Amino acid sequence: MPAKTTDPIRVGVLGQGRSGLDIHSRWFQHSPRKYRIVAIADALADRRQRARTELKCETYADYRQLLARDDLDLVVNALPSHLHPQVSVEALEAGHHVVCEKPLAWKVSEADRMIQAAKKARRILAPFQQSRYAPYFQKVQQVIDSGVL
Repeated sequence: MPAKTTDPIRVGVLGQGRSGLDIHSRWFQHSPRKYRIVAIADALADRRQRARTELKCETYADYRQLLARDDLDLVVNALPSHLHPQVSVEALEAGHHVVCEKPLAWKVSEADRMIQAAKKARRILAPFQQSRYAPYFQKVQQVIDSGVL
């Protein structure tokens, strides 16, 4: 069931390593009016316990159990890099919008497969780029958009 526009976006985070915890989950915690972490998946028991205690959410050892939920608005794929393409495709096929940590994929063919899965599922696939609004990144965008390069 989709959230009302005034409700926080319900998020599931795959992985609680450096990126999953320190970047994504911590950021969502600081934006509780806009986002609510409802589920975490991580293979390590201590990470799941920390998520239950600190994030007050449901946890899963197997990411597939999280993907089976139908109450998520967004899935963040912060699993180890080699799992980004396959697991993102699985999340898209399960009907979730996906933000995928870098690298999105190791090969163009993997990225193409992810993009096709998003189109087929009519879902958003977005690579995570935390620098998007940093002044240096904005300047690079301006130079690219100018056509000088």
